Formats: sequence, C-alpha cells, structure tokens
Amino acid sequence: MLSIAGALALSASACGWVPFAESTESYEFYNGNDADPWCAEGESAYALSEDSIIEGPHFSAGIQCRYTGEQLPHEVAEHAPTIADLARAEDGSEFLATHLTTKPDVDIFDAIGWAVRSWVQVGDREFELPAPPQQGDWIVVTAPTDVAAVLWVEDDGRAQGLDLRTGERVDPVFAYYNDLAQSSDLFDGFLYESYFANEPTDGLSCQYDGGNAWRSPWDEDLGWAAEGTVHLTVFTYWCNQIGEYSWALDPASITLASGEAAETEAWYETPVDGGVQIEAVFVIPDIDSEVTIAFEPVTTAVGADGREMRFEDEFPATEWVATF
Repeated sequence: MLSIAGALALSASACGWVPFAESTESYEFYNGNDADPWCAEGESAYALSEDSIIEGPHFSAGIQCRYTGEQLPHEVAEHAPTIADLARAEDGSEFLATHLTTKPDVDIFDAIGWAVRSWVQVGDREFELPAPPQQGDWIVVTAPTDVAAVLWVEDDGRAQGLDLRTGERVDPVFAYYNDLAQSSDLFDGFLYESYFANEPTDGLSCQYDGGNAWRSPWDEDLGWAAEGTVHLTVFTYWCNQIGEYSWALDPASITLASGEAAETEAWYETPVDGGVQIEAVFVIPDIDSEVTIAFEPVTTAVGADGREMRFEDEFPATEWVATF
C-alpha cells in the first residue's frame, strides 16, 4: 500500500491554481472505470492477493491497487477528470483510493436477473454503486481516519465486504475461502441387473460409468445454505424407462454413509435419452473435505399393464468417496 504524505503550497490543475487553504471535506465519494491498471505487481500500491478477493454466486471483487493518505498522488489523480483537482483531505480525514479487479471467470452478465447490490459504507453513510464491481472499477472516498470504510456487495440477500484501508474481508462466506475444491473427481460407475421374481424370463438392468459431487454455499433453487454449511449435490443417472417398464428411483436410494446428513434436502430428476439425470442435494458442514456416499437403489418397476414387478435379486450398495 502506498502512503501519501505531504502537500504542496500550490498545486497545478487543469482549472488553474488551488490555494493551500482549500481542502476536500470528509465523506466525498467518486467512482468510475478505468481499464488501465493503476499499479503493477511489485509496486507498493499493489494489494491483490487471495485474501483480498470476495466472491458470491454472481460476482467477485478484489482490490488490486490501494492508496491512502492526506492527498491523492499524481498517478491516481490523472486517471479521471472528477478527481484530478481534488485538494488535500481536511484535517482528521484521508483519501482512500482503490482500483478493483475480478476473477477471470466472472462475466459482467453474471449478475443480470439476480439481486446483486453494491455500495460503499463510511461510518453510517452509504454511497450506492451503479452496478456490482467490474474489472477496472475504481473508488475514491474521503473518510475520517477513525471511521471504517467498507465496500459491500450483497448477492441474493447475503452481503460481504472489503475493508478499503486494509483489503481484509468483512463478514465473508467462509465456504468460498477455505481452500476446498468445488467439485470432486468422477465416481466409479455401477451396474444393477436382476430378473423379475414374478416374470422369470424377463428383467431389467441399468449401467452408468460416472457421476460426481459438488459443494456450494448457494444453490439456484434453494438459495443460501445456513452459516457454517454448504449444499452438497450428488449427481448420477438412472434408467427410469426401459421398453414397456417404468423403473422409478426413490430418493432414499442415495445417502451419506459418513453421517453428515440423515436425508436429502432436495431431489431433482432431469429427463435425458434413455433415463433421467439425478441430483440429490444434502446439507453438510462447510469444513468437510471428504464425504462418503452410498448408492443403494430403492426402486419400483411397473409393467405396461400396471403390474408392479418384484426382483429376484437385491441391489447392493455402491460406495463413492467425494474428496474436495
């Protein structure tokens, strides 16, 4: 972080000369966008790190360059006419200037259709931003030195902040920052087959080579998980229609053998060629890096005549370990 110290008795500007006695009052706010970086990695103003980024389902924001002090340095002031001629901050106040960035995979259109709001709060005063932070956005605000100044972003009702002085996160959603992967590796497949007990010459089989699991503090249908938890989604496939037979899979078929949850929070079936994609959603602690999943098909098979079919064989559990 670059410290701004000292002031000139007279400072040149595009509009003439600004007397030393003039000052910029506290709680002045300016913002805009500048695609050109305000600093480079290795310079004292460069502040970007993994710990200075906040993110949600529809945004990310990080402080790339940060300046604080009684006066804006020339390399900041020259970036926009609105801040080019600002006098030094009044006594007891300071400038906080930040140039923002986002994660590479975040798109400006991610927030469209979602309730994403952003603002800067200095003490008890709020300054609304026109849109969620985007690559190149900048903020300049004057704040009393003993008053907190925070950039807030609220995504679908949950707000997180960045301290404009230190770059530290304020009230973060822990699950985004605990270094756990979002998705597991692919699971081993399964094969379930049996003849019917009440139709010995016929039967059903279902085979699938894959499946996986992912964790997220927010779900499009379920919203935010409770603090300290995440949604765990287990993905697999089932052959729910084979010839004249329908073969339904009960939600009790997928459980967490490691005991994090007793039952599913939600169950989704999406029709695809030859069957359905299954998403079983559980709520688990946000610190869990490994979850054991048991898939033991509990099914109902019905023939074209409406007769329920009974299987000769039981279907053993297939066990998957999701590591994040």
